[in-house]
Amino acid sequence: MTRYLLKRAAQAVAVLLAITATAFGLFYAAPSDPALTACGPKCDSAQIAAVRTSMGLDRPIAQQFAEYVGGLVTGRDISDVDGTPIPCPAPCLGYSYTLHQPVLTAIEDRLPVTVSLAVGALAVILVLGVGSGMAAALRRGRATDRLLSGFNLLGASVQIYFLGYMLQLLLVYSTGLFAPPRYVPFTTRPAQWALGLALPWLVLGFVNAAVFARLTRSQMLETMHHGYVRTARAKGLGSVRTHLKYTARGAAGPLVQLLGLEVGALFGGAFITETVFGLGGVGKLAVDAVNGNDLPTVVGTVLLAAFFVVLFVALADLVVAWLDPRVRLA
Repeated sequence: MTRYLLKRAAQAVAVLLAITATAFGLFYAAPSDPALTACGPKCDSAQIAAVRTSMGLDRPIAQQFAEYVGGLVTGRDISDVDGTPIPCPAPCLGYSYTLHQPVLTAIEDRLPVTVSLAVGALAVILVLGVGSGMAAALRRGRATDRLLSGFNLLGASVQIYFLGYMLQLLLVYSTGLFAPPRYVPFTTRPAQWALGLALPWLVLGFVNAAVFARLTRSQMLETMHHGYVRTARAKGLGSVRTHLKYTARGAAGPLVQLLGLEVGALFGGAFITETVFGLGGVGKLAVDAVNGNDLPTVVGTVLLAAFFVVLFVALADLVVAWLDPRVRLA
């Protein structure tokens, strides 16, 4: 298991370096002048030159990338448009001249919103997706199976922006059944935190639960026919205990891997959901950065999303290896 762990850690680091190089090349080696874009149209030539120097754009691309990676590990100093040095501690994701703050600080201010949205949506995904998929598999061919399959098909077909706006109109502004979506810190008022995010949780969770439900159903049905499951039933083990102890564990591998990918994507920012509900999370920050040509923030949010995806996919692989020892030998 230790050897497999080290192997997956090395692969994760390699993937992150590749993504960093790709993002850096796309946004900093582009034909347009990143310094002019970062500084804005109101900057004069001296300010643009200062920004170009602080961003390292006057040095070779290889050296720029090495300094950027070094800043991620050890931090670095960045100059403001007036030449004032700004300390950028590790992991330094650059400085946003649009927001006038380090990119990491901008992300940290908005990360609690994204984490809160991700945690609640994941709870809905597990309850609706995995729960309905297991129920449909255990009731295969019956009315319950057909009803849940139709419900999941609806979730797979509907778009977040359509469902989000429609439910806000019906449940918030027309009937008042839900509070207007907003973020309140959990440590300040837990009840208001939950009420303000309840509708975004349901929308994001419902749309993504359909994939988990269909995969859970198919994996459960496939595992039910394995020899060790039939042997457990033949030995007199009850149906519920058999499915919980053997069938569910045998079907868990693909589900855990998909969950790792989903968790990473959600922690990296639910771009559409945050925009639809007006939540100031990392996803909304990335959308605003793209619209405002804030290249350092765009790169920073891309790297953050990639980090979470790689991290949770690697953790999911470790869980799968623990569940199925054959994976460690592959």
